[in-house]
Amino acid sequence: MTIKQNLRRLVVVAALAAIGAIPVPAAAQAADPMPPCAGPVQITSLTFNPAKIQPGQGSTLTMTAQNCTAQEQQASFFTYARFYRGADTGSIPPGCPVIDPLPPRTVTIAPGATFTATQGYSTFASCTADRLDGTVSLTVGSVATHATATLLIAPAPTCAVAYRTTSSWAGGFVAQVTISAIGTTPIQGWGLAFAFGGDQHITNAWNATTAQSGAAVTARNLEYNTNIAPGGSTTLGFMGTWQNSDAPPTAFTVNGAPCQTR
Repeated sequence: MTIKQNLRRLVVVAALAAIGAIPVPAAAQAADPMPPCAGPVQITSLTFNPAKIQPGQGSTLTMTAQNCTAQEQQASFFTYARFYRGADTGSIPPGCPVIDPLPPRTVTIAPGATFTATQGYSTFASCTADRLDGTVSLTVGSVATHATATLLIAPAPTCAVAYRTTSSWAGGFVAQVTISAIGTTPIQGWGLAFAFGGDQHITNAWNATTAQSGAAVTARNLEYNTNIAPGGSTTLGFMGTWQNSDAPPTAFTVNGAPCQTR
């Protein structure tokens, strides 16, 4: 297998498929809102599902188009995609492959009917892009229409946080939080942020300094636990009060970056 064939095998997961008058499940990330059905054939929906992935994961681009006329229409369409990073639109981000467009495909659409086409994409774990733009170009006779959807690519988290309520009673609780470095570089100085799910209020903390505003809490390292080596962890804890609910937090960031929740 050539390098180009291997890239195509990894990047293009599924060819355009599923032609027919079938409904399309809603997906999380859509292209810009489509205009009302006009012209011979209109692209009515273009979405990635899932809408956001990490490098090394995949997503499926789904297009739905409708025949806006009372006559049978023959349409030709093809899909192409490209990786981008930030404002740089002139080069392929490091670690990401060039994706060749698939050959055009011709379909016949019954009067007023819709058809659906899907194509799967995956990213290399080394890809540094922050998005993948997928574009569909559809032509009926001399009339062409285009639509683009964007797949967001976020780096894998470098931290993981485990929150445990170790003791709870009417109006009070004790909790323990463990921060782990799951990336390849150490966490050098850490600031943990989260929001309580209830109306808890911290009254005492250890292994960290804490500040609270409403449900929002920040906790910062002390002099002796500043760094967390790759594969290592540090633990902090606090005691607090509550009145109506002591529901735990469900999302955490360290130094502003989202963490895996354990």
